[in-house]
Amino acid sequence: MVAAAVPDPGQESLPGIEGTLREAHVPSAWRLLPDAQIGVLSLGHSGAETVGLRLLRRHGARVGVSPLFDSLRDTPQALRFARLALHRVPGDGPGVARFDDSPLAMLVAAAPAEAKRLVEVVLGPVLAVPVAERARLLDTLGQWFTAGGVAAEAAKRLYVHPNTVRYRLRRIEELTGRSLSDPVALADLGTALHTLRLLPR
Repeated sequence: MVAAAVPDPGQESLPGIEGTLREAHVPSAWRLLPDAQIGVLSLGHSGAETVGLRLLRRHGARVGVSPLFDSLRDTPQALRFARLALHRVPGDGPGVARFDDSPLAMLVAAAPAEAKRLVEVVLGPVLAVPVAERARLLDTLGQWFTAGGVAAEAAKRLYVHPNTVRYRLRRIEELTGRSLSDPVALADLGTALHTLRLLPR
């Protein structure tokens, strides 16, 4: 499913898209709603998704794309995913966002209250410390995740000694009561950190 923001009510954002896709052997069906032009694409051959995305990008519109689905019964849910993806197109200009490119971002957009609660439950004690310390701890945790859990690599990114990284990570463990050596706790912390970055300020 595709959802494209319309410039004005009743005005197509993807004029001629059905014919363009048909010429590329990607059958589709479209409908114009007051707030969006929506379409369902049939990806019946290898490479059809890549071709479809390329052609959608050419139109210079803001477009959200759902995950693939097999049954028309799943169309309403796919449309919801496409609309969520549409809201994640960065900035104000054109762009194509696929739900599958950032499923966590889509979940946050779909349930912001629950996402905020997740952050509060997991990172609440870290968020409660003074601003400067909070920024250091969260930045260190983020760089540690980016470095694949290697303190020395995170230290290089932060321009600090590896022992400083280890100290800050222990501080996070003490504050949250979650061990970075526990896979479940690690998943909680990583999800909460990423969600914190996605939530509106």
